[in-house]
Amino acid sequence: MKPITGPSTAQIEADFWRELAEIEAESMGWIALDDRCYLHIGSVQLVIDVVGQATPGMAGANVLWVV
Repeated sequence: MKPITGPSTAQIEADFWRELAEIEAESMGWIALDDRCYLHIGSVQLVIDVVGQATPGMAGANVLWVV
């Protein structure tokens, strides 16, 4: 009989931290556009920064966060 396998502990932990970051971003007013893609409108400027990590310091900027 073959043992049942699943995701590794490292993958489970990585998923946990990613989901926590997504919850934090949504609580700061980020808009979920699609799976792992968020938009924050913080100013009237016509510039949107594309980032890999959302931080509270981005509150005054237009930012596209792609996880």
